Amino acid sequence: MTAAATPPGVELVREDNRVRSLNPMTIAVGTVVLAVVSQMFGTASVLGVVLVCFVLAVAGRRLRGFTVAWASTALLVSVVIVLMQTIFIAGERVLVEVWIFDATVEGMQRGWLFAQRILGVATPIVLAVQLISRRRLMLELERRRVSPKVTYVVVAALNLIPQMREQMTTILDAQRARGVETDANWFVRVRAFLPTLVPLILASVLSVEEKALALQARGFTLSGPRTSLYAVLDTAADRAIRRVLLALLLAAVAGRVVLWVL
Repeated sequence: MTAAATPPGVELVREDNRVRSLNPMTIAVGTVVLAVVSQMFGTASVLGVVLVCFVLAVAGRRLRGFTVAWASTALLVSVVIVLMQTIFIAGERVLVEVWIFDATVEGMQRGWLFAQRILGVATPIVLAVQLISRRRLMLELERRRVSPKVTYVVVAALNLIPQMREQMTTILDAQRARGVETDANWFVRVRAFLPTLVPLILASVLSVEEKALALQARGFTLSGPRTSLYAVLDTAADRAIRRVLLALLLAAVAGRVVLWVL
């Protein structure tokens, strides 16, 4: 779709940044290519992919959000895996003795092998979540004639964690207003967190019913052609970038095959 091909009365949904204004499918293809390439050449490719993701986050003006999300997911899981493998995997070379456990070099090496796979795949995914607008993704999937049910599942999955975080914040604010202590030491926080699970789960269940009624009221289950007042551009630049990304992927696969043969 180009600007000239946009039907009259249809508004283009744009972003105020060149990276984030790319077509969602272009960002998705880039995510897949980075994730695959990160698994081909060991530590060097993983570190290279992580560096590229940080550069793209800076270019997309999402560095802070990306760094926080990356550190609390991919990096945290990777560190835990390395620590657990280092402590619980036996080996001949002992780094340090921790109580009844021996931290071994072999365990740390094995943990890093698992961790770099997680970093290589999870980092581009976290970046894509930061760069792709859920609204633009939904519009692009609809433009490509993807089933509305599939589109809804994808968008709902992306919205799940932010919505639950907002509900949790609301519940904690309500508890503070009633005099419940939630900001003391970790034991008090855990004790205050547990009672919030029941209202959080109930609110999530009720929201599912409300969403189902809203979808039915808007004709979600009706068949036939659909129209939209909004659209997302798929420019010639987007198509060229996707071709370049696929070419890079093929080149990386070919290089890996050559190294394996040699």
